[in-house]
Amino acid sequence: MLERQIKPEGGMVYCDLGKLCPEAGQIIDCALTLTQVLPERRVALAAELMDGDTCLGARLFTIPPHHEPAAADLRLTGLRFYLPEGTDRPLTLRADAHYMDRNERCLL
Repeated sequence: MLERQIKPEGGMVYCDLGKLCPEAGQIIDCALTLTQVLPERRVALAAELMDGDTCLGARLFTIPPHHEPAAADLRLTGLRFYLPEGTDRPLTLRADAHYMDRNERCLL
């Protein structure tokens, strides 16, 4: 794991973390399908990789609205979690999704 401390002083801050070799651990690549998503509504999605009661990583997404005339299924890919050390224990992937908008039209 690479870590740098930065002190923002206004404006944009750029930080080069240097080199990282991902071969030391494992990458878990996940996908899921949100079913029957209503048109013109954004969705908030949280995905967590759990080892028992311990969260190993979390991903939070805002899915933009679709513009189909009716509810549609949305396939999400590329939910990746990095494990710094291999594990032999079973892991749990937990996901939760909620609408962010009510019935008003979202133009984003």
